[in-house]
Amino acid sequence: MNYNERKAFLEAFPYSLPIMATYILMGCVFGIMMANAGYSAWISLIMSIIIYAGAMQYIAVAWLAGGIPLISIAIISLSVNARQFFYAIANLKRYKIGGFRKWYLIFSVTDETFAILNLREQKTQNIQDELYNQKVMFYISLLNHIYWITGCVSGTLLGNSIEFIKEIHGLDFIVIATFCILLYENLKFKNNLIPILVGVFSTFICFMIDKKNFLSYSLILIIFILLILQNYINKQKT
Repeated sequence: MNYNERKAFLEAFPYSLPIMATYILMGCVFGIMMANAGYSAWISLIMSIIIYAGAMQYIAVAWLAGGIPLISIAIISLSVNARQFFYAIANLKRYKIGGFRKWYLIFSVTDETFAILNLREQKTQNIQDELYNQKVMFYISLLNHIYWITGCVSGTLLGNSIEFIKEIHGLDFIVIATFCILLYENLKFKNNLIPILVGVFSTFICFMIDKKNFLSYSLILIIFILLILQNYINKQKT
């Protein structure tokens, strides 16, 4: 690893730390579910590398246990991961440089990674070296992916070797705690709070209307409102 790569990695590592506990613990939950279903750590490893989507991996445990039709799998996958489409649109301006890093960044964007990249953008505005910037984003995404893989595999190993591990409940609270921290950090660096307020109220409204599919609806509503308010928000920045 040359100097620039090492520098990018060292800058990326602290940004990934808030995600470490979340992904390792939530990955362990998935791994324990896999152990309960009778699968080995190798299957968890492959799924966490290729799928890399928490909700979809949880659903996939049930799919592996029963004969689910392919059309049903496709429809459910599309609905559960519809938000990734919006993440991709939001990240197009970030991924300007080609190569394998760009494709990995597109593949590896998750809820938490997206939030961390937004937070870093607020802290380090007007970055001139786009190649270095993309290297930092690459290592943030890679480290987060490694944490998830570590959690998934460790959970399956523990679940298959220690019986009481399978009875642990409540680990999912760490996800809520992580997003609360990320929101707090963004509030500290955001001069214009309109996008955050739009996001909070849109999500709340959609949740009250449809608790099952509120996330996809809220993303559409957020984009719609922000498009309407775009000129006003830009004026507030200047």
